[in-house]
Order: sequence, then structure tokens, then C-alpha cells
Amino acid sequence: MTHLKRINAPSTWPVERKTTTFITKPSPGPHKLEESMPLGVILREILKIGKEKREINIILNNNKVLINNKVRKEFDFPVGIFDTLSIPDLNKHYKVVYSLKGKLDLKEVNKEESNYKICKIIGKKTLKKKKTQLNFYNGENLIIDKDNYKVRDSVILKDNKIVKHLKFEKNALIYLTGGKHIGNKGTLVDIKKAPGFSKDIVVFKIENKTHETLADYSFVLEK
Repeated sequence: MTHLKRINAPSTWPVERKTTTFITKPSPGPHKLEESMPLGVILREILKIGKEKREINIILNNNKVLINNKVRKEFDFPVGIFDTLSIPDLNKHYKVVYSLKGKLDLKEVNKEESNYKICKIIGKKTLKKKKTQLNFYNGENLIIDKDNYKVRDSVILKDNKIVKHLKFEKNALIYLTGGKHIGNKGTLVDIKKAPGFSKDIVVFKIENKTHETLADYSFVLEK
């Protein structure tokens, strides 16, 4: 388990900066450093399930915590945007989101909603026998038989099966995961294709006000 200086922790982490010198660093995994936090740190410093690391480790080692409906025991396991954290004994379920200040936050959801996971497609790969592999933002992959999906679309998964397809298109509801509008939801108005190696831009509306940001920051949600 590695550590980093607490004062140098990513700005997205909603933690006190001057309580101790070091804080646990998430292990390598599906999320970037600034887009995730260690599971144990979330339990201790956001949910305040326990005060000491030893208390948290006892909870984890007793299979009390699930991430995306899978038991996770590692204190440094990376939990990131749109992951679900469940504590069945307390009947508590949370989705990881961004606050309007750009901090990782936990939104409480019900048990039924915790069974669904929304994923953004960031790449595709053609496999043998005309199968397609969808590559998701969180490092996960899914092999499908029929390909009706495009990069930047989102899918809703249940039990690792697609139950809904959300297209990246005009009038879609998007969630901003970066830029100065991080944490906001808006309606997609236009997509500006950029030439060469430049990045595409999206035009979107929040409360009838028009804004622009990088297309990479947009994440299609269910309306």
C-alpha cells in the first residue's frame, strides 16, 4: 500500500489537508488518480464509518462493503465516478458523483438503483466471428454480438448485460465530468467536430444558458 502527502492529494478529494502528513493512495485500477479515492478513505473520511484505519479494515475483512455489487476488502481499492458503494448491513447504497465544486461526492440511492451501472463507451474493437468489444471509461470491457453503439454513447448495465442504450446526440442529457461546469447536467445542443488532432467541442444548455466544453467531458445520462 502506497501513500502520498495529504496536502498534495488531488483537488477532487474532499478531505482535510492538515490533519496528518500522509494519506493512502489508491492502487492501480480502472480509474485515474484524480477520478477516484481509496475505499478505506471514503469510509473513514466521507461516510465516517470508523475513526481509525484498523476499524475500517475489520469492516472490509468481514465482507461488509460492496463496490458495484462485488465484495471489496482492500483499503486502497480505487472507487471512482459512477461506481456504486453498498453497505448491506446498514441498507445504504451510494453512487459516486461530482459536486458542483468539482469534488468527488456520494449520492445516496435505493437498492434497486444500486443494481444498475452506467458506462461511457470510449473505444471499440472488432473481434473474430463478427463480435465487438466495447471499451468503457472505467477500464472495463464488454463483448457483444450486435453492434449498434458509437464511441461517447453510454449504456446502462445490469448483471453485466446492456439494458439501455443512451446515444450521444442532440437533445441528449449530459453530465459534465470536467471543466468549469463539472458536476452539472445540461442538454446537448450541438457537436463541433474539430480538425486533425484537435478535440471536439460540445455546445450545451443549462437553464437556457448556452455553454461550450470539450466533448470528452460529456457523459450521456438517462433522462
